[in-house]
Amino acid sequence: MPDAPADVAPAPGEGGSSPTDPAAARSAPASSEAASEAATETPGAHELPYREELRRKALHLLALALPLGTALLGKTVALWVLGPAALLALTCDALRSRSRRFARLIQRVVGRMMRADEWASESEQELSADAFFGIRVNGATWTLVTMALLVALFPAPVAVAAFSLFMIGDAAAALVGRRWGRTCWGDGPRTVEGTAAFVGMAGLAVAPLAAFGYLPAPWWAAALAVAVAAGAEALPRPLNDNLRVPLTAALVLHLLG
Repeated sequence: MPDAPADVAPAPGEGGSSPTDPAAARSAPASSEAASEAATETPGAHELPYREELRRKALHLLALALPLGTALLGKTVALWVLGPAALLALTCDALRSRSRRFARLIQRVVGRMMRADEWASESEQELSADAFFGIRVNGATWTLVTMALLVALFPAPVAVAAFSLFMIGDAAAALVGRRWGRTCWGDGPRTVEGTAAFVGMAGLAVAPLAAFGYLPAPWWAAALAVAVAAGAEALPRPLNDNLRVPLTAALVLHLLG
């Protein structure tokens, strides 16, 4: 016999609150408020509360110090800093994957801003894009690894532009998509509204670099790089988006510059 619908109120004497129950009446406004708040976010389950997502993206935007430092110090010095920093971050993630004590320490310090898949074991999410040789890599580590690879593989202006447009565009896409996104790209979690925010903010980030001559690429190449990066960001695969998107943007800028 099928179960009764979840929203049917229990009959008197069956253990539920009656319509005149004061406790039920007091809980109704709170439930309505929670439903209203949930309705303002993108459909589907989210791993972080929106407030924690705001903190996470604010922390990611602090990583704009990396392209700024690269622009000021140059490619060689930047590599000497970014290479060891990326290796240290990967080592910490490896320790976190193998030492419960170290994992608990990281959990106490920054655990609230880490997503569930950054804690999952390899057996739980074997095919996740966040797995790196069996190590659960968090967003901060991907940021350092990606910037180090950009500086190693491309001219410094291209690395600076690609990383900057991604960090600003990604933050805008995540926050707008979570709060106002309604139309998803197919069956994936990305939204049309989030992608539009990515294009707008990434374009604002890269436009001054092209306009003032720092980026050795015409304006249309910068615009195309933003559009291609937005498309890459909307895809769920392959690779982690912190690696996939800026590398794609850098490749477009380098080939058309």
